[in-house]
Amino acid sequence: MVNTKKMILMALKLLIVAALFGIIFYNISWIDTVTHTDLNGHINKREGVVIGPWDQNQIQFQFKDTEQDVSIKKGVQANGSTLSVSPGLPTYVRNLDGPLFTAGAFLFFLFFVTINSRWWFLLRANGLNVRFLEAQKFGWIGLFFSNALPGATGGDVIKAVYIARHCSGDKVRAIVSIFVDRVIGVVSLLFVGCIASLMAMDRFPVFASTIWLTGIGVLFFCFLLVSPSLRKLIRFDAIVSWLPQKIGKIINELDQAILYYRAHLTGIGLWILASPLIYTLFIGSFYLMSESLGVGISLKDLFFIVPVASVIQGIPIAPAGWGIGEAAYGALIGKFGAASLPETVDAEQIMRTRGVALSILYRIHVVAWSLLGGLLVLLDRKREFENSPKAPQ
Repeated sequence: MVNTKKMILMALKLLIVAALFGIIFYNISWIDTVTHTDLNGHINKREGVVIGPWDQNQIQFQFKDTEQDVSIKKGVQANGSTLSVSPGLPTYVRNLDGPLFTAGAFLFFLFFVTINSRWWFLLRANGLNVRFLEAQKFGWIGLFFSNALPGATGGDVIKAVYIARHCSGDKVRAIVSIFVDRVIGVVSLLFVGCIASLMAMDRFPVFASTIWLTGIGVLFFCFLLVSPSLRKLIRFDAIVSWLPQKIGKIINELDQAILYYRAHLTGIGLWILASPLIYTLFIGSFYLMSESLGVGISLKDLFFIVPVASVIQGIPIAPAGWGIGEAAYGALIGKFGAASLPETVDAEQIMRTRGVALSILYRIHVVAWSLLGGLLVLLDRKREFENSPKAPQ
């Protein structure tokens, strides 16, 4: 019965992912088009393929109906009409700028090492004897499994297994450190998003207000975890006492491990205050990769878009949030980016395609980095086998 429920749940998740991908790929452009707008506002679109770079004023275009290469000057023509080019997803990827992409990948590497260091701080603060390189190792292994298990929390489950095995004498506090690190990560992202939303309040008040309300809700949850006054106000202990004994015992153990961090709120607060600098590495890597694709979204807008999309794609449905992240980046970059193309026909559609291309490119790059974690898993298994009694001598 349990296996049947799991299979049904997995099938529903796969259907949701398939539906998301269907909607995403239906709403982005795959074919290059040239749009001619005459003086009367009449629009004529022709499909084809951009030959070479698409972001120059003068481009080469092969029309689908004639298979003839034509040199096209974008913008206002001599007769007053306008020509614009809308590349499809393959053309963006084909014209990728390698050096900018590599620089963005390096910034992600620095960012991931930094947030693994934050987790190491939490482990040490909780009195757990974990070395810096061990925390890095478990973090990279977690990244590998985040790209292999359903949901963005898949890697956290594997990290919990590794850290519980390493800290066998105090498994609860070790596992709680992962939960606390996840909460700090969400708070940090929302903190950065709230700061950036102040610059978007006049253009997108609904988006900005939503991120502030979400941030306030998460902050209330954090105060609930550590504030004696708030816990007393909502009668937290009384609620736990009403639960079945086994469940109540587990919650009490987890609660005590979390409360241990009260003595380290200053250090945690400093990590959160440093989050604009830390997540500048993350957002900067997105910006460099967007520039490598020619997305045309500003760094200022990405400081709002990336935190929001990252929180959304953390919904545990698909492996590493595939599908959900593409929908989030496509919608947000489509909406924000369209404002920078006021005279362009189908500006939101064009920017949505670029947003999905950026999300896919970034994910593939993260998958490539996560292979380091896969290598560490293999080395760990090999070491265990060599040290086992059954290993050949």
